[in-house]
Amino acid sequence: MTDERFIKLLGKSIADNRKQRNLSQLDLCSEIGMEKTNLSAIENGRKNISSTTLRRIADGLKCDIGDLFKFYSKD
Repeated sequence: MTDERFIKLLGKSIADNRKQRNLSQLDLCSEIGMEKTNLSAIENGRKNISSTTLRRIADGLKCDIGDLFKFYSKD
């Protein structure tokens, strides 16, 4: 899997988890102190994120970080 594909899939996973919790981008941004444009770029796979940003997003979604990587397998 290319880095670009991985970043897109991670962003989609974040968006899917957010929507499952019935949160808007603004709701999540308010919870974690992030600009909506940044979250949008992450969810659309246009921006790679740091581990600390990933932790903040997982905390805001009230999920384990591992839940955001369920799309990934080495196969």
